[in-house]
Amino acid sequence: MSVSGIGLHAGIMAEVTLHPAPKNHGIVLRRKGFQAGQGDFILSGITGAQLVKHGPLATVLENSHGTTIGTVEHLLSALHGLRVDNLLVEIDGPEVPILDGSALPWVELIDKAEREELSAPRQWLKIERTVRHEDAGRVMLAEPDARAALRIECHVEYPHPAVGRQTWRGVIDEVTYRSQIAPARTFVLEKDIAAAQAAGLIKGGGLHNAVVFGEDGQVQNPEGLRFPNEPVRHKVLDAVGDMFTAGQCLRGKLTLNAPGHTANNMLLRRLLE
Repeated sequence: MSVSGIGLHAGIMAEVTLHPAPKNHGIVLRRKGFQAGQGDFILSGITGAQLVKHGPLATVLENSHGTTIGTVEHLLSALHGLRVDNLLVEIDGPEVPILDGSALPWVELIDKAEREELSAPRQWLKIERTVRHEDAGRVMLAEPDARAALRIECHVEYPHPAVGRQTWRGVIDEVTYRSQIAPARTFVLEKDIAAAQAAGLIKGGGLHNAVVFGEDGQVQNPEGLRFPNEPVRHKVLDAVGDMFTAGQCLRGKLTLNAPGHTANNMLLRRLLE
């Protein structure tokens, strides 16, 4: 099952194909056009977490051969949210397509591909101790929680009247993920667009794949927001994806204050130490 689209940052068309995999295969991303092994990204525990190349605005993976694949977080979020933990993903291009800016198209693609329950038990990444990551006053916590598979409490604050301070808290099960998290789109403040473009980013961005909060205080997208607090929901979406670079579904509680891709990854690395 395949889908094509433009990359948000590189602005280059790419195609992604999902291939079923047997039990105990795990999650493997493979860039096409490379010699055997050189385009592979095996998401497994601390090895998977360490593939993340820290940078702004997206989660980029880099393997030991120097091969990279960009903007993987929305696809990985959908896999985590729908509990898909054995899959080969082939990517023909430098970056996973942004599609509509949310994880919903990936959920729909997974549904079309039809999941199969395998005989091997799921290998959960269970949070068994409290782990803390602090950066520039932002505190990120991972804690044990026996009540559900994964609980998230997320807080963000942006200097825009249509955003302000927002909070989302809840259980990340498949029903909640599909209805409350997957549809939330990536977003940007209009005042930050020029700087991002000057840095060579968001070359493929537009109102069709991102929410833009204008300098006039309004949402620039004609259709408006999908949720009143869409930005914080998208931050939860990103965190669910970033945690899945370890290739295992998470069990426990995350408390995220002003999360970003680098902070998410650092929390995951500390959790896996």
